[in-house]
Amino acid sequence: MHKKIKKNRISKLYNVTLSTIKAEAGRLLYFFTKNKKEDIWLIYETATQCQENGYYLFSYIRKFYPEMKVYYVISKDAPEIKKIKKLGNILYYESFKQILYMYKANKIISTHGLWIIPNELGILKKLTRNTLKAKKIMLNHGVGFLKNGKKFYHKSTFDLNNLIIALSDHHKNIFTKEYGYNNNDVIITGYPRFDNMIDQSEKFNNIITFMPTFRDNEDNIGNSFQLTDLFLTIKKIMLDTRLIKFFEKNNITFFIYLHQNIQKYSYMLNEFSSKNIIVAEQGEYNVEYLLKISKCLITDYSSVLFDFVYMQKPFISYQFDLNKFIASRKEKAFLDFKTDLPGYVVNKHSELVEKIILLSKNNFTFIDEHKNKAKVFFKYNDTENSKRVFEVIKNL
Repeated sequence: MHKKIKKNRISKLYNVTLSTIKAEAGRLLYFFTKNKKEDIWLIYETATQCQENGYYLFSYIRKFYPEMKVYYVISKDAPEIKKIKKLGNILYYESFKQILYMYKANKIISTHGLWIIPNELGILKKLTRNTLKAKKIMLNHGVGFLKNGKKFYHKSTFDLNNLIIALSDHHKNIFTKEYGYNNNDVIITGYPRFDNMIDQSEKFNNIITFMPTFRDNEDNIGNSFQLTDLFLTIKKIMLDTRLIKFFEKNNITFFIYLHQNIQKYSYMLNEFSSKNIIVAEQGEYNVEYLLKISKCLITDYSSVLFDFVYMQKPFISYQFDLNKFIASRKEKAFLDFKTDLPGYVVNKHSELVEKIILLSKNNFTFIDEHKNKAKVFFKYNDTENSKRVFEVIKNL
């Protein structure tokens, strides 16, 4: 055990030292470069991800402005690397080129913070951070109405604080009134990923998808996951004979897709699967695809509901553990889960079953009441989000 710990420490020190050498060599070359100010944009999500706002903004720019020096930062071993390679202009994370371009960039655009800075020794990482002259833009990842992120995204502490992209006046107010941003720091454009949120449910038989959110006490608990409220709730749905017969009779497929943090527990639900009730696993399915092909979404408190509502489709918020969920969060959400959501709210299993059956009989209609509530969350409902975001960043 001691040898393993020592080996890990040596490996970690080696990696940090290597990162430090590359970062400092890049800084040195940058200082000796005559043309320090170039119109270079770096766009990224996480080290392994290219599937949402960053990816769609980058795709838009590569399609309509291929001459621009706009680059996507991602790890060389990312699962979706082939997808982004097709667009070209990739910078591999912690490569010398990525580090040099990081210094030279005048725009750094991210959905997940400023993680592209190399992990250097001592105060050098802070020095590198201070060397960057780029305007830093936050594209956002989640929607932000359901979870208070003040401790992460407040202007006084968050790195990407030159420009924030918002969805509506209500969304913008959260950043200006709660997170310390000025009015000009937050621009309402819509999210680039919404350009691709186009309903495809008519091409398929009736599909309903259940996407519950992640609860802090569910991660890395092994077989104890089978004792959680979430597991028992899903099991009850999967074994409900009335639902099973209704799905079979009406040719409805019911997908269950766990949050990425607990996807590892998906196999525990497989034994309860049936012909029309399927556990969808990451790799075989992804969130965006399931949202587009589904006629109805069931979630609890997940922000995926906003992507779904953007397509003018109905959803059900199944709040089976609302009081416990709210109590587990130190910061309060920016809406009332019971009254503000642009969808149906149910608390009990029996209510959920009745609502599923009723929605199916009404052809999964998105009613006017929910359409009007949705307008509070979206200023735009079109496919021009990437264009608006691009124009705002270009003029920054």
